Amino acid sequence: MPSPDPTPSARSGPGFLGALLGILFAIVGFVLMVGALLLGLVVAIAALLWSLVRGRRPAPVRFEWRQATARAWRPASGRPTTDEVVDVEVREIPDQRKG
Repeated sequence: MPSPDPTPSARSGPGFLGALLGILFAIVGFVLMVGALLLGLVVAIAALLWSLVRGRRPAPVRFEWRQATARAWRPASGRPTTDEVVDVEVREIPDQRKG
């Protein structure tokens, strides 16, 4: 008697039923993918028309991945950091509004 294969199968099950389920899952996945693409297209067209109805030009979409990752390590102000330590004397200013 042959021993069962210890590695799991990539299909949903053995034989004809597994192949049928694999094809069914592929079709359902394809339909979901096309539906998501169509939904994205409808939302984009609706946003475009809404901005044109309000009288505003739609802003161009720019993908700047390199600049976003290059800016991640820099300080937020854009100025280079200084290694100086500024020592200040703290004093409390009394509130003149209390009376």
